[in-house]
Amino acid sequence: MTRLKPEVGKDLVTLDQASRHLAESGLERQDWSGLPVPIPGLSLVLEPHYKHKCLEDFRWKECYDEHGVRHAISEPLPPEESDLEIVNSWWNSRCQLTVFVVKDKQGRAQLRVGCEDRLTFTIRTLDAAVVWPVEAERKAQERLAGLIPVDVFELYALTGHFPEVSKRSGVTNLFRRGRPTIALRQNEEVNYALCALCLHPIGYYADTWAGVMCPTDEVIAHLLLMRGSEEKFWANANQHPLDRPAAGV
Repeated sequence: MTRLKPEVGKDLVTLDQASRHLAESGLERQDWSGLPVPIPGLSLVLEPHYKHKCLEDFRWKECYDEHGVRHAISEPLPPEESDLEIVNSWWNSRCQLTVFVVKDKQGRAQLRVGCEDRLTFTIRTLDAAVVWPVEAERKAQERLAGLIPVDVFELYALTGHFPEVSKRSGVTNLFRRGRPTIALRQNEEVNYALCALCLHPIGYYADTWAGVMCPTDEVIAHLLLMRGSEEKFWANANQHPLDRPAAGV
C-alpha cells in the first residue's frame, strides 16, 4: 500500500503564516516572539522555561511528528518504548562517534555507538531554513548593525562571523551566523580554542545548527547575553568540543 505524503511545502507556508498572525495579534497578550513551527522529519525541541501564550490558543491545535503526521498539541506523542537504559556515554574523537553504555531490564550491560555527521547536520539545517522569514533576518541584521562597529558589521555581512573580546574575562567570542559561538583565548603567537557555545533562547531542531529564531536573532541573543552576564551565557549554553560535529567547525 502506498502511503500518502503530506504536502510539506504548502503546510509549512500555512503554518508560518499562522505563526506570524498569532505573533502580531498577540501583542495585547505580551507575546514577544513568533510561534515555533514544527517541520516534518525534524524533531523540535523547546527551551523548558519557554511558555508561549499562543500554544494555549485553541486556534493552534496541530503539530507534526517526524513522519509528517498531524497530532494535537493537547495529546503529546507517546515516547518510544525501549528496554534499554543509558548508563553512561562519551565522545570518541578519533572515530568521530559517541559510545553509549546501556543496560537492559535484567541489568546486563551493552555497548552502543551513535554517529554524528557534519554533512547531515548541514543538510538538516537547510531543511530547517524553510521556516525563517527573509524579512525577519533582514530586520535582525539591521538591529545588529546598531550594536557593533561599522567595520565589524561589514565583516559579518561578508563572512557571517565577527569577533568580540569580553571585557570581563578577556575571552574572544567568535559569533557566527547559523553556528554556535566559538570561545577562544588569543595571544600574539597562538589561538587557543576553549569550546563552542550552543544556545537557542526559544528552541531548536535536533541534530541541526538551526534554532527556531532566524540566525542573526540568535547571534544578537548570544552577543547581548555575553555582554550582560558572561557567566549566565556559559551556564546556559551547551559547551561542545570543537572536534564534535555539533560545534559546526
